[in-house]
Amino acid sequence: MLFLPLLPPPVVAAPPPLPGQLLFQQNCVRCHGANGRKGANGAHDLTKSNLNGFGRTYLVMNGMGKMPAFGKKLSAAQVQQVVAYSLTLK
Repeated sequence: MLFLPLLPPPVVAAPPPLPGQLLFQQNCVRCHGANGRKGANGAHDLTKSNLNGFGRTYLVMNGMGKMPAFGKKLSAAQVQQVVAYSLTLK
Protein backbone atom coordinates (compact mmCIF):
# COMPACT_ATOMS: atom_id res chain seq x y z
CA MET A 1 0.00 0.00 0.00
CA LEU A 2 1.37 3.42 -1.00
CA PHE A 3 0.84 6.37 1.32
CA LEU A 4 1.00 9.85 -0.12
CA PRO A 5 1.48 12.77 2.23
CA LEU A 6 -1.41 15.17 2.42
CA LEU A 7 -0.33 18.51 1.12
CA PRO A 8 -2.18 21.71 1.88
CA PRO A 9 -3.93 23.28 -1.09
CA PRO A 10 -1.75 25.74 -2.99
CA VAL A 11 -2.00 29.32 -1.82
CA VAL A 12 -3.23 31.58 -4.55
CA ALA A 13 -2.05 35.11 -4.03
CA ALA A 14 -4.53 37.88 -4.61
CA PRO A 15 -3.73 40.02 -7.62
CA PRO A 16 -2.03 43.29 -6.76
CA PRO A 17 -4.41 46.24 -6.46
CA LEU A 18 -4.97 48.31 -9.57
CA PRO A 19 -3.43 51.78 -9.61
CA GLY A 20 -5.88 54.06 -7.86
CA GLN A 21 -7.65 51.22 -6.05
CA LEU A 22 -5.94 51.90 -2.71
CA LEU A 23 -6.60 55.63 -3.05
CA PHE A 24 -10.25 54.84 -3.86
CA GLN A 25 -10.46 52.63 -0.78
CA GLN A 26 -8.93 55.35 1.40
CA ASN A 27 -11.01 58.25 0.10
CA CYS A 28 -14.14 57.09 -1.70
CA VAL A 29 -15.41 53.80 -0.24
CA ARG A 30 -17.12 55.48 2.69
CA CYS A 31 -19.77 56.94 0.42
CA HIS A 32 -19.44 55.08 -2.90
CA GLY A 33 -18.72 51.62 -1.45
CA ALA A 34 -16.07 49.15 -2.59
CA ASN A 35 -18.04 48.34 -5.74
CA GLY A 36 -19.11 51.94 -6.48
CA ARG A 37 -22.79 51.25 -5.75
CA LYS A 38 -23.20 52.13 -2.07
CA GLY A 39 -24.81 55.54 -2.51
CA ALA A 40 -24.29 56.73 1.09
CA ASN A 41 -24.70 60.45 1.78
CA GLY A 42 -26.24 60.96 -1.65
CA ALA A 43 -23.23 59.53 -3.52
CA HIS A 44 -23.94 58.50 -7.09
CA ASP A 45 -23.73 54.89 -8.23
CA LEU A 46 -20.45 54.95 -10.15
CA THR A 47 -21.39 51.83 -12.10
CA LYS A 48 -24.27 53.74 -13.71
CA SER A 49 -22.52 57.07 -14.17
CA ASN A 50 -22.34 58.43 -17.69
CA LEU A 51 -19.46 60.76 -16.81
CA ASN A 52 -16.30 60.24 -18.78
CA GLY A 53 -12.80 60.65 -17.39
CA PHE A 54 -12.85 64.42 -17.85
CA GLY A 55 -16.09 64.84 -15.91
CA ARG A 56 -14.96 62.53 -13.14
CA THR A 57 -11.63 64.34 -12.89
CA TYR A 58 -13.47 67.63 -12.46
CA LEU A 59 -15.66 66.20 -9.69
CA VAL A 60 -12.77 64.57 -7.83
CA MET A 61 -10.72 67.77 -8.02
CA ASN A 62 -13.49 70.24 -7.16
CA GLY A 63 -16.22 68.25 -5.42
CA MET A 64 -19.92 68.97 -5.77
CA GLY A 65 -22.83 68.91 -3.36
CA LYS A 66 -21.84 66.70 -0.44
CA MET A 67 -18.79 65.31 -2.25
CA PRO A 68 -15.65 67.00 -0.96
CA ALA A 69 -12.95 68.33 -3.26
CA PHE A 70 -9.80 66.23 -3.33
CA GLY A 71 -7.73 68.61 -5.49
CA LYS A 72 -5.62 69.75 -2.54
CA LYS A 73 -5.44 66.35 -0.85
CA LEU A 74 -4.40 64.26 -3.86
CA SER A 75 -1.77 65.00 -6.50
CA ALA A 76 -2.84 65.31 -10.13
CA ALA A 77 -1.40 61.84 -10.79
CA GLN A 78 -3.33 60.37 -7.86
CA VAL A 79 -6.55 61.97 -9.08
CA GLN A 80 -6.02 60.38 -12.49
CA GLN A 81 -5.40 57.01 -10.85
CA VAL A 82 -8.63 57.25 -8.83
CA VAL A 83 -10.57 58.32 -11.92
CA ALA A 84 -9.12 55.48 -14.01
CA TYR A 85 -9.99 52.99 -11.27
CA SER A 86 -13.53 54.37 -10.93
CA LEU A 87 -14.04 53.77 -14.65
CA THR A 88 -13.34 50.05 -14.12
CA LEU A 89 -16.27 49.67 -11.72
CA LYS A 90 -19.11 47.93 -13.50
